[in-house]
Amino acid sequence: MKNRKMVLCVIFMLAAFVLNGCAFVLVDLANLIKVPKMQEKVLYKGSQSKVLVVEVLGILTDTHTKEMFMTKEGTLERLDEILSVASVDQDIKGVILKIDSPGGSATASDLLYRRIIEFKKAKKIPVVSCIVNSGTSGAYMTALSSDRIIALPTSMIGNIGVLLPSVSYQGLMDMLGVHNQSITSGKFKDAGTPMRDMTEDDKGIYKAIVGEMFDDFISKVKKDRPGMTEEDLKIAGDGRIMAANFALKHHLIDEIGYYENALKGIEKLSGVNNPTVVVYRRFGESDGGFYSCP
Repeated sequence: MKNRKMVLCVIFMLAAFVLNGCAFVLVDLANLIKVPKMQEKVLYKGSQSKVLVVEVLGILTDTHTKEMFMTKEGTLERLDEILSVASVDQDIKGVILKIDSPGGSATASDLLYRRIIEFKKAKKIPVVSCIVNSGTSGAYMTALSSDRIIALPTSMIGNIGVLLPSVSYQGLMDMLGVHNQSITSGKFKDAGTPMRDMTEDDKGIYKAIVGEMFDDFISKVKKDRPGMTEEDLKIAGDGRIMAANFALKHHLIDEIGYYENALKGIEKLSGVNNPTVVVYRRFGESDGGFYSCP
């Protein structure tokens, strides 16, 4: 009896809300938050000439993503804003590309590579990459846009290639008595779906796509790392991750060192002595040094 009264009470309350026009309003809080503009932060005060530290961190993405109530800007979006601000500063004489990333999408990696090359050509300034923890896969492609690559002794480098993940649930579905009844407009429309195993023809299509992207990656390596031998390219092209010493031996990097070595490299390439080192970060982001994250 008590349970029945409780159920009736709940129904009555819900009805009251509906009759009074109560409704839930979903608000995208991310769109209500204005993203602060980039501000110059001085890491080291020197002469009037500047060296800009450009940070390429985390998974490489081209556009922003929504995470709960916040918007996470894409790597390319952030880079574009940084380069836009830097393009009008005539005191910038060089760029240190701080890289700490395992890579990301093929599109984002290619666009980052191209943006940096276009920027350094337009400004006629040198770029030196400094790989901190990781500069692998698409992040290594980004490093190829620089005139010199330096890596910390503990850095992971390489992983050159393309990965197209794919799984099939067909065996599990067969065990559970679940059948795929997908209707397609063509025999390859569902190629790669987890609902069935790939045929050899399916695999052939995706292998061709991976091969085309891989050829593009390797062509960039050949062009931007002319010191690499055929043996170096063979080793690098198998997709392995390398420690810094191994990467140096096979000419994927030019030097093992630290931020100070990257700065000396920029000074030598640009002919500028004792430059002021700056980084662009948003209001509220870290005021720390080179190794800090925004």
